[in-house]
Amino acid sequence: MLKLSALLLLCAFVFKLVAEPISTEYPAALHKGDTVGLVSSASRAPFDQDIEFAKERLQALGLHVVLGKYVYRRDGYFAGNDQQRAEDLNAMFANPNVKAIFEVRGGWGSARILPYLNYSLIKQHPKILVGFSDITSLLLAIHKKTGLVTFHGPLGIEPWPPFTVNYLHRVIFNGDKVMFKNPVFVPSNDLIQTADRTQLIYPGQANGELIGGNLSVLVALLGTPYEPDWQGKILFIEDVGETNYQIDRLLAQLQLAGVFTKIHGLVFGQCTKCGAANGSYGTFTLKQILQHYAKAAKIPTYMGAMIGHTPEIFTLPEGVRVSMNANQATITLLHSAVITE
Repeated sequence: MLKLSALLLLCAFVFKLVAEPISTEYPAALHKGDTVGLVSSASRAPFDQDIEFAKERLQALGLHVVLGKYVYRRDGYFAGNDQQRAEDLNAMFANPNVKAIFEVRGGWGSARILPYLNYSLIKQHPKILVGFSDITSLLLAIHKKTGLVTFHGPLGIEPWPPFTVNYLHRVIFNGDKVMFKNPVFVPSNDLIQTADRTQLIYPGQANGELIGGNLSVLVALLGTPYEPDWQGKILFIEDVGETNYQIDRLLAQLQLAGVFTKIHGLVFGQCTKCGAANGSYGTFTLKQILQHYAKAAKIPTYMGAMIGHTPEIFTLPEGVRVSMNANQATITLLHSAVITE
């Protein structure tokens, strides 16, 4: 009887560990004069000058920059092998002088280093991590394993126009409870705004933790230990270089995996260099494809947000609770994404 009781207590303890969600970890805000790390967890920059430009962009924000040991290494299309790229990222989290970590570029390769990351080390040293595209794997995996808020924001290799810098600064420097909304402007050569417009897909409002990233990369995490917990989330997605039927296929996979029955809202950003397949005799528009899935799930949805492979983008914190309004095409932070004290 004693052995049975002890076994039941052990089972209850293990169940509690599994059932309890990982608490959200907020990194400290960034300040002018801080030291930041620059790493290449995915593809290697095409030219060394791209890395120098990335460094200079961070310096232009008043930051000191430490380069990863393997940023200039070349191993096929990577900046070092999988273990070396993971070593760079682990080292940046371990370095007490580094306050934030920025990625040079996306491409491919982040998923390959996930098994080599030291998640307990990362949890013990929560820091800002910024990137998008293929870096989606890192943002979601680290948040899933540690609870750390990560940031879907600009890559070092891309231009950083004022719009992008403004949102980056407000989110990770100031810790503002930002409302993300596309710019409203009428060009001097027209009577209406035609660029950066949003479109309502399915009406409504919803609250939940914000999560998402590149659609192709995100779908590739389904069924792995790094797949996000979708329950109650506001999901944002974007992609590049995909035809409409490929976007349809990826969304169908999310539907079949039950994601749309769990999330509370959906925001589609930009689909850069997307469209109908060449030689196609018929197609659905991206809006029609999104309407198919949003209406079936009855989830508030809008498209056209400043998220994606364009110079002007939001910096979105993964894991922070937000209010999303599809009718007004807004996402509003309900909690600061960083600790400002």
